[in-house]
Amino acid sequence: MRRTVAVIQARTGSNRLPRKILEPLYDDVSLLAFQCRRLRDIDGVDELVIATTTNPDDDIVESLGRSEGIRVFRGSEHDVLDRFLLVAQKTLATTLVRITSDSPFRDPMIIARCVADHHDNLAEYTRPVDKHLPRGLRAEVVETRVLEHLAADPDLTARDREHVTVFIRENYEAFRTQMVRFSQNLHRPDYDFSVDTKDDLAFVRSVYADLTARDWPVDVTHICKLIDEARAAKNFLEDIA
Repeated sequence: MRRTVAVIQARTGSNRLPRKILEPLYDDVSLLAFQCRRLRDIDGVDELVIATTTNPDDDIVESLGRSEGIRVFRGSEHDVLDRFLLVAQKTLATTLVRITSDSPFRDPMIIARCVADHHDNLAEYTRPVDKHLPRGLRAEVVETRVLEHLAADPDLTARDREHVTVFIRENYEAFRTQMVRFSQNLHRPDYDFSVDTKDDLAFVRSVYADLTARDWPVDVTHICKLIDEARAAKNFLEDIA
């Protein structure tokens, strides 16, 4: 029986901005809590879970997940591939959606579209076409058995195990890969909504505030619309300078 589980990989031990996923996006709602609430119900996904580490520093991640009503699984800090396979074993997932916790604006519509295309095409790995979406708004879908096959390879590097799907992305031809196309109005590859620095954090907070001020939903369509609006204003100011 097919079972699709979306996995938010989350830990507090970021090198550049420690505990960034616990920083508030607005009020007292953290980046991780916001993402949990946004992605709780995705068409075609049976369950959303969090995969964190056994490091005691990540006890708070487990507490947050449980307070949001989301199951949390804990495994290796650096072997993230093993963490994903632990989730698959515990949830009986045949298909996994990989979600990083430092990108709060992941869109359920984008994920649902990738999941549907993945299953419709009997793919082993699915992601949007390169440059079709801003960074931090993309999605990855992979079959559990593919990850099991990778994990059994004695030549798989520590880098491959840490980044889970990097081997697949660098060897597309070895897998049944599905690349999902999105409309031109969403092609904003030069924008990144991932949070790695304090400046990134300030940026996503300002984007959320601007969307809220306009009473716009926090989705990829309106985020791209906001980008276009900001670009147009900048060009106008440059024209009259």
